[in-house]
Amino acid sequence: MNKKYPRVWFVACACLTFFIAAFARADDEPLGVGMSPPQLQIVKYIKGSAPDLSTNTGCVLVVFMNLDQDKASLTSAMNALQKELGAKGLQILAVSKSKEEDVDKAFSKSEKAGMLFALGVDDSDNTWRAWADASKNDKFPLGFIVSRGKIVWLGNPLDATLPAILRKSVVGKYDPKLLKKAQPMLEAARKSLQVGNMQEAYKHFDEAIDLDPAFFSDIVLERYKATLKNETDPKVAAEWILKLVKKGGGVYVQNEIVMAIVKDPEIQKRDLESALVIADSMVGKNPTIGLQAKALVCAAQKDWAQAIDLQTDAWMGAEMADKPMAKQRLEEYRAAAKIQSGKKP
Repeated sequence: MNKKYPRVWFVACACLTFFIAAFARADDEPLGVGMSPPQLQIVKYIKGSAPDLSTNTGCVLVVFMNLDQDKASLTSAMNALQKELGAKGLQILAVSKSKEEDVDKAFSKSEKAGMLFALGVDDSDNTWRAWADASKNDKFPLGFIVSRGKIVWLGNPLDATLPAILRKSVVGKYDPKLLKKAQPMLEAARKSLQVGNMQEAYKHFDEAIDLDPAFFSDIVLERYKATLKNETDPKVAAEWILKLVKKGGGVYVQNEIVMAIVKDPEIQKRDLESALVIADSMVGKNPTIGLQAKALVCAAQKDWAQAIDLQTDAWMGAEMADKPMAKQRLEEYRAAAKIQSGKKP
């Protein structure tokens, strides 16, 4: 019996060594995409409160900032993001490791009053070390997106691609692996655009979009706008976008396309006929979104009577959470109709 003890002891030591080595490797590995976020150890909040990092709805953007770096730009960008996506569940926290009094003085009363995001002081450096230092990233400002309890993105929060990433993250549809897979195709498409090789550009864009049209809705719009800009015949863009919609992608992608055709400032040739076809196809799938999309197109055509009728139906059938926005659009159409008829709104 005693002879077995050395063997048992050896196995136990081997297992312990394995786990210690594993933890050591984990400690050495930079904090990044796919990992669980560390705890937030912030004692003082100048504005707002701690976000819920474990929420299953929406997402959290945690931004580590130095007070002397891009304070105004960051404040403006984070306010814009929170205003756009707050209703969908976005929470934003800005973190500074300066002293509380310095952070408090850095922002005027009006700036603090206008903040739509939380601002925390980490003068103990505990949160900064657990996040920023652990990521092995020395470029600031530095942002992390946490979605469904995992880090799905980290990088510069002022990057032009961040809004599109957040729009996907708040609905749980941001996939870093899929984006990485598509990246070579997108780079090839954009390089082809630069040298005017349109057919090659279209081919690479389409390859990326075919991976997941719903996920790559922003690429759908990029490809559509490139086609409008570079083709003399607008029917080329119209045929492509209608063909794409028939293939699928979902109501939300189709709604983004309609919104872009009607409102995107980069689009000069507004194909309202195609937009109406797309909006009409949405009604059977999601009446509220489809009716509002049709109303939007009718409003762009100055057909206020039809826009009001469609928006009224959308408002009546909308869920309680969506009724205020639907009613606001209805009032806008009514006001525009009165102005067109020469009456005061």
